[in-house]
Amino acid sequence: MTESCQETRDFILEHVEDLARKIVDRQWTLQPGLELRYGKKGRSRCLEDVRYHLKHLSEAVGAGQPELFANYVTWGKSMLASRDISTEDLLVSFNAMLDVLKVELPPSMQADAIAYLETGIRDLGRATNDPAIAHQHPLVGLADRHLKALLRYDRHAASELILTAVNDKVEIKEIYSQVFEPCQHEIGRLWQSNQLSVAHEHYCTASTQFIMSQLYPFIFRSDRPCRGTIVAACVTGELHELGARMLCDLLELEGWNTIYLGANVPSTGVLEVLRDNGCDILALSASMTFHLGAVRDVIATVRAARPQTKIMVGGYAFRIAPTLWREVGADYWASNASDAITLVAGLDDPKVSA
Repeated sequence: MTESCQETRDFILEHVEDLARKIVDRQWTLQPGLELRYGKKGRSRCLEDVRYHLKHLSEAVGAGQPELFANYVTWGKSMLASRDISTEDLLVSFNAMLDVLKVELPPSMQADAIAYLETGIRDLGRATNDPAIAHQHPLVGLADRHLKALLRYDRHAASELILTAVNDKVEIKEIYSQVFEPCQHEIGRLWQSNQLSVAHEHYCTASTQFIMSQLYPFIFRSDRPCRGTIVAACVTGELHELGARMLCDLLELEGWNTIYLGANVPSTGVLEVLRDNGCDILALSASMTFHLGAVRDVIATVRAARPQTKIMVGGYAFRIAPTLWREVGADYWASNASDAITLVAGLDDPKVSA
């Protein structure tokens, strides 16, 4: 992160409420019929949306990664369109942002923010929302049946499918990578396209966590070797924890002891656990772009106190921008749990490098 990028990021975040209000005022001026269409509640929802726009823009600028904001734009277009918010309305909102930022940002901070926003506006035409379950892997049938069971609120049927597969000698790591992972991505896509409610999405995720816990007798075997201990956590504010939990389960299968701290863990808490357990490997997860600041905070805190610690990052934000891990100060990154297992296995190998 360059100093100018950091200053721009910090300025936008510090003034996000004032900027959001001015942007919505500008949009309401450009579209006087909005209040008639959406009512007074529509204005408050618009304010909430613009806050998200600004937070995603600020983190993309701060990271020097325009693809972070471009990805958010295409995601937001699909999500809002499924909730009857037109692309035209989103376009007007972004143009209102452009107008306001050209006035409110200090001249020295305008170049990147304006460029990223203009790129996002151009990218509005390329939003996609393709199904997440690929049909080329061997367990696609099991994944489809498992997903359908969850979608009809039948956790017991979903559990029976998985346990039967394990008893039929399907490897647990294959179930995680070819069933749980793509099903969770598809559940997120269905929420994005307004085909699932938040409550339904939460039910599916909670059911998957329950089914994963039923596999623990197969994962936490007393006869497994111990290759070392790894601490894993989701950073402050990050509530999407299932991916990090899946990683820890798969690491346990490979003979690692894991200390999984869960969601929304502060920097000081991560450091305390590393110190108390003498661990020198840390895995951090962040799915949302606007949690990148928290990733930097954890890494800076750990670096200052335990410079020998190897830090690996993962999560959706890092899949969008594959060089982002360097910007936040990590040693490594992994695009998925399987890649993380391979990476961790080689951390003591002198041939392994970032």
